[in-house]
Amino acid sequence: MASAAVLIAIALIDFWRGGLYVTILVMAGTGLMLWEYRRIVLRGLSLSDRTLWIMAGSGAACVAATGLADLPYGVAALAVGLVLTALSDRARIEWMLPGLAYIALPMAILVDMRADPAQGFPLVLWLVCVVIAADVGAYFAGRLIGGPKLWPRLSPKKTWAGAIGGLVAALIVGTAFLFSGHVSLPVLVLLSGIMAVASMAGDLLESWLKRRYGVKDASSLIPGHGGLLDRFDGLIGALWAYALLGMFFA
Repeated sequence: MASAAVLIAIALIDFWRGGLYVTILVMAGTGLMLWEYRRIVLRGLSLSDRTLWIMAGSGAACVAATGLADLPYGVAALAVGLVLTALSDRARIEWMLPGLAYIALPMAILVDMRADPAQGFPLVLWLVCVVIAADVGAYFAGRLIGGPKLWPRLSPKKTWAGAIGGLVAALIVGTAFLFSGHVSLPVLVLLSGIMAVASMAGDLLESWLKRRYGVKDASSLIPGHGGLLDRFDGLIGALWAYALLGMFFA
């Protein structure tokens, strides 16, 4: 618990400061999550693995280009990284390329979101609070109510009651932010519900990946909490939903 509290405090301070602090923090997190991802798929990993460094470097470059310039530059850096990864090693390439894009792009979007000088910090805070509320609400509702399983093949512990509890908790948080007036987004409460569902989908996707490869945790980077990918799978799912909605309704 203490390790998680320290990480949350560091992230809050960096995101409140913005700018280069956010870029460096997210670069480091992106590289570590890509290491965890490759480690899961290959069922173990050596630090001498050249493709690992290419993937981690490509993800970090995507975030850096976004933070120092703009999101299109980050996308361009990611495209170069995908090509380099494909040329580096054909082992599980059908997993590596989607994994690189799936993790790196939403992290770049997170940095781009924070770059807004007026709405950046409140917007990120809203999204993170919605994801946390969905996770906590699902946990307690699932434990207290139980009932039918949500999708046993992907995650044997998650229940429909937990999913509904997580959704309700996220809607409450969205309502609180709506009345606070700090986040200027249309249909904010509805968006909060969509982000909650997307975060649960991201959680299920990572659970499926770990079950497929027989891995309990992405890593042991956070004592008692597994790896970064275990903690941020829901945020990644929510960021994807936020980006796709932005594309269609911009």
